[in-house]
Amino acid sequence: MLLIAIVISPFIAYQVVAYVTFCSDSNRPAEWCSNFPPSIYTHVQSKYWNVGFLRYWTWSQFPNFLIAAPTLMLIFAFAFHHFSGLLAGLQGHAKDKLIPISAITPHAIHALAFSFILLFASHTQIILRLSASMPFAYWAAAWLYTNHPTYGTMWVYWSVLWGLISTILWVTFLPPA
Repeated sequence: MLLIAIVISPFIAYQVVAYVTFCSDSNRPAEWCSNFPPSIYTHVQSKYWNVGFLRYWTWSQFPNFLIAAPTLMLIFAFAFHHFSGLLAGLQGHAKDKLIPISAITPHAIHALAFSFILLFASHTQIILRLSASMPFAYWAAAWLYTNHPTYGTMWVYWSVLWGLISTILWVTFLPPA
């Protein structure tokens, strides 16, 4: 509990400072002050970044969905493989021994939850940056390359190509980097 408090305390402190700064004037409090809980972060994300359930699903964002699709499909496919193997393993019929099933279940749950949040309630292309920090994405790539070599090779080419393109986009301050 102490470690969780240490991690969360800067966020809470920031919210308290923002509340005192923007909501203490009773004549003109900010519009987010009456929300429960009052969160300036949620307000800014919703108002300026268009974050919210299915709010990013517009035709103008279709290219970003296409760019994120390979990573999302890989995570979803490997998660499906993992959970179906987990169910089969519980019945004594493990599908493969590439990766110990029980060892990566927390990572699979995290990757799935994260991917669903990014797909339905956030900017989808964020998965391209954040999947690099998820071990599950690397295990998924290894699974794809091992069990489906043609698709695995295509994944490697796409990853290298996207790495180069995203670097150029990032240094020139262009989206979706």
